[in-house]
Amino acid sequence: MLLLVAAREEKPAAAAAAAAAMQDKVEGEISKLLKYGRLEGDPYTAVEFLDQAVAKAERLRGSLVGQAGDADRVQGILASCFVARGNALLGAKGWEDADKDFQRAVGLLEGYKGGGGQKFVFYEASANCTVCNSREMAVALALDGQGIALGQTGRWEEAQVAFTKCLGVLAVNASSGLDVEEVPRGWTLSGLRGGAPTMFQRAQLNLALAKYGAGDREGALKVLQGLDKGPDPGDRGYPQFWDARAAQVAALYGNGFGGKAELEWKQLCVSHPPPPPSRPNNKVKLAVNRAAQRMLDMEALVTDNRCEDFDSGTQIPCDDAGIPGLGGSSSPCVLYTEREVTARLWPSELVQNLADFRGQGT
Repeated sequence: MLLLVAAREEKPAAAAAAAAAMQDKVEGEISKLLKYGRLEGDPYTAVEFLDQAVAKAERLRGSLVGQAGDADRVQGILASCFVARGNALLGAKGWEDADKDFQRAVGLLEGYKGGGGQKFVFYEASANCTVCNSREMAVALALDGQGIALGQTGRWEEAQVAFTKCLGVLAVNASSGLDVEEVPRGWTLSGLRGGAPTMFQRAQLNLALAKYGAGDREGALKVLQGLDKGPDPGDRGYPQFWDARAAQVAALYGNGFGGKAELEWKQLCVSHPPPPPSRPNNKVKLAVNRAAQRMLDMEALVTDNRCEDFDSGTQIPCDDAGIPGLGGSSSPCVLYTEREVTARLWPSELVQNLADFRGQGT
């Protein structure tokens, strides 16, 4: 009799262990697919990886109905999948599908009841960031992405709502440093020259662009004028927020303030050096970094540093080659062409303002 009871008790335990092992296996597969989607350079291929991740996460969540702890964790995983796929869809210009994914993600994240240790969005973050894979960052990114998707379908009023909510999430979590954290690498339009140094600055610029797209020119200009654009360009300090300065030029010009637009443009055209070498926090890495920099300095003394400007063929010193990609120019304003700001998803009227301003001979 005792043996029979023991056997009966072993069966449920064995079944539970097998189910847990299978769940771990599926979660591992989802994690890999999220990673593949993040690292994939082609957004269409990334979407294919993330379609698989979403499907697996949805099936897993369905199998765990009624199991509070596990179901909550998988809810967070599914939210990560929607955020990641939404980001890939933005890259593929699938605006409406991206909007749907971000809506689902926000709904899942707002209803999440799990612990605070779970990672939500699998994007590269700055080395010391403790909040980049938090639920709050995932919500902020989802709202940011939703606003972009809505704007690109002409729904600028709704985009304003999304960006305002994003700013709210960042402000509420300012004590954890979420507002001043840099935009995670791999996120839509992150890492661009002159882009937003922090999440809060990005959300403010996006709100201004949405306001302009919705026809609120004065409101957009007010946001841009109050936005932190970085140190005075004349001091050659970092980080600079060139996107915001360029947008303010276009908004000023479109609002009839041509003289003020000229002054702001001159600020943007101040010659600026390339970013300084990074300084690791780790003492060992810092020592290696310094040693390498000294070796480069010594090499520069005995090396012919002449380079050729691809556009003109003129020989110029490599160390004075200006901002990469600008044909030897060190003036950030050269970057802001009609084509460039269109690629940065500015509303069409603001793009035209900048084109008209530059067409005046500026």
